[in-house]
Amino acid sequence: MNQVEAGNQEPNVIIAVKMLLAANADIQSFFTSLSSQLLQSIESSKIPVLSQDEFKKELNSTSLPSDETKFFGILLFKCRSITNLSQNYISSIAKYDHRSLQRVEKGIQIPGVINATKIVAATGIDVGIFFDIFSKKLQEINSIKNK
Repeated sequence: MNQVEAGNQEPNVIIAVKMLLAANADIQSFFTSLSSQLLQSIESSKIPVLSQDEFKKELNSTSLPSDETKFFGILLFKCRSITNLSQNYISSIAKYDHRSLQRVEKGIQIPGVINATKIVAATGIDVGIFFDIFSKKLQEINSIKNK
């Protein structure tokens, strides 16, 4: 954590969201802004244009795992499944290793906040909405775990 706070290491997406929550930051605005800054580093012309309402409903209805480390991958898999995009396609747009994406979706690996943002953007899902839902669900998982 000290390395992250000192700016020497990128936090994984879960730690980043927890830090933003602790600071009472606007999660949706933060990730929307980060996404717009990262668009030039991914193949944004290949990102599908989608209706976001269906995704909000689907993501909000996602059941919670007992382990927070698996939840990002579960939501990401759901986004990719809804859009019918392959892991190879998402990997190529986000410029992210295909095998790493497989491990992320299985909950074996947690991406850094930058790569997580790129991967979500590659699905065509509104990044701000995705991370707003992700942060709320993460809080639910932790409140259940702490009971």
